Amino acid sequence: MLQSIRERAQGVIAWFIVILISVPFALFGINSYLGGGSEPVAATVNDQEITQSEFEKGYREFRENLRQRLGDNYRPEMIDERELRQEVLELMIRNNLLMQKSDELGLRIGDELVKRAIASLPGFQIDGRFSQDAYERGVRLQGLTPAGFEEQIRRGLVSEQLAKAVAGSEFATRSELQSLLRLRLQRRELEYLLLPAASFLSGIEVSDEAVATYYAAHRDEFIAPERVKLSYLDLDIAGIAESLTADDEALQAYYNQNQSLYKGPEQRRASHILIPVEEGSDTAVVTQAQSEAQAILERVRSGEDFATVAKAVSKDPGSAEEGGDLGFFESGVMEPAFDEAVFNLQPDEISDLVRTPFGFHIIKLTEIREGEGKSFAEARDEVERAYLKAEAERLFYEYAERLGTIAYEEPDSLQPAADALGIEPKESDWVARDGGEGIFASPKVIAAAFSEDVLVSGNNSEAIEINPEHIMVLRVVAHEEAAAKPLDQVKEAIRDKLRVEKAIEQAGREGAALVTRLAQGETLAALAAERGVTVTPRKVVTRDERDLPAELVRELFLMPRPEGEAPVYGQLAMASGDLALIALHTVSDGTLTDAEQLGGEAALNNALAQSRGKSYFQHLQGNLRAAADVTVSSKSSDN
Repeated sequence: MLQSIRERAQGVIAWFIVILISVPFALFGINSYLGGGSEPVAATVNDQEITQSEFEKGYREFRENLRQRLGDNYRPEMIDERELRQEVLELMIRNNLLMQKSDELGLRIGDELVKRAIASLPGFQIDGRFSQDAYERGVRLQGLTPAGFEEQIRRGLVSEQLAKAVAGSEFATRSELQSLLRLRLQRRELEYLLLPAASFLSGIEVSDEAVATYYAAHRDEFIAPERVKLSYLDLDIAGIAESLTADDEALQAYYNQNQSLYKGPEQRRASHILIPVEEGSDTAVVTQAQSEAQAILERVRSGEDFATVAKAVSKDPGSAEEGGDLGFFESGVMEPAFDEAVFNLQPDEISDLVRTPFGFHIIKLTEIREGEGKSFAEARDEVERAYLKAEAERLFYEYAERLGTIAYEEPDSLQPAADALGIEPKESDWVARDGGEGIFASPKVIAAAFSEDVLVSGNNSEAIEINPEHIMVLRVVAHEEAAAKPLDQVKEAIRDKLRVEKAIEQAGREGAALVTRLAQGETLAALAAERGVTVTPRKVVTRDERDLPAELVRELFLMPRPEGEAPVYGQLAMASGDLALIALHTVSDGTLTDAEQLGGEAALNNALAQSRGKSYFQHLQGNLRAAADVTVSSKSSDN
């Protein structure tokens, strides 16, 4: 991980780390590097001070940012605090040097660009838009003034300007592009045979003395990791559900309360007559439409056929021709007033006038269709599972709270919590810091098990959430420090390792002799027949070949070009102990016409220019650091 941080500190990517330190971290309270006062100093960079408090804040926020970025992969116990502190301080020093160089070059950022940069920061946005209140509150919470914060943003943007100016100043020539394509897309034709490791291993013996000598010289290779055995109580909803039972009365009640889960909704079929009234119409228009609708209502209630009247007078173009029929629909589909009227009618009943934004309606309910689905008897097993899970969820949160409380109040034992909840403690196998299987693969569980409070102080852990439906509490019942495994435990592994090493050495010597024979005119086919193996047929491969061992492809592209028709021969003692004899027949260079395989000439030119620009920016950083007068306090890196 630390090496990854170092790599990210190189080239143009360093700018993102500059931003990490100088811009986003400003949101969380890293003060300006400009003020030193009487505070202890972490480092002095060309007479400019980075105070100890600034460094500590930068370090804390760097770690927090790292934790958020890595998520579940964050392993605090694997971090070397001393080394990481040195890394962060070095990043802050480099950032300071970049800002000094920017000042020397006279680089400036205007107020408008600073404002746009601040407005784009997510921490100052509400619903995707910049909020002045959120900005002022956020700056104030960090003990900064708007002017001080804007200066930090300005300096960060100036550093970015320098990074872009250097990294973006380079270009690639056509000759360089041709060289890249010639090598990158080169194709080589080979055939080869493999002599198995077993043919070299036979007859190789390794003495006990050689094993003991190797063990004494390489004890670090046989360190058994620190490990613990854990006693633990775990609660999960599935387990609680399995312990519960339910009678038919409870299940029937659950089914009735949750019928929508097992049956489709009731549907109703209705017809209507519409006398439209536009919203906002004056009183006279509304009164006239209402009178017209009332007269129609009296006609259908007096016995006239509803469908016939609807065809004649309804102003709904979608249903009038169908006698007002609207088909089947569920509750909630129509306008609320219309929907309420329909679902309060009985079949063949006609409503009073119903007013909606469309006008006045006369509604007739023509049919009710019950929701389709499973009866209680048909759904009983499904209902039982859902009921028991619901009950288990209710109990889970109650039990989880009790478990966490009792384990905290009785930190010397899990038994009081086990007795209170009626569960038995479980015990793990040995678990190392790199985790185990099942729940012991969880970083949260491992972090708790090896925490100072649990491992050193001997307390119960806090309740650990494995997932939203599973928690556990644990304590350490046995602990072993990292130590070298005894010789008797590893001697056979050492013997096998030494035998393979000797076999590889022997294969190398024999391979050299076989290559000499091939160079003198013998063929791979003849050697294969002599050794009882087969030759892999000729094949043209690129550097990206995936069907051959990577070490074989790597060796192939290191071999010299053939001169004339005769192949070039080589040999490779592989890590497995096998010996590969390789015949390189032809080499075909990549050309400009192949550029599309890598994204086209424009993309390649851009990639080459960026690569060179990153390299120059890296050199600039190195030169600035080498020429700078930097004094680092031992306290800043040793804490």
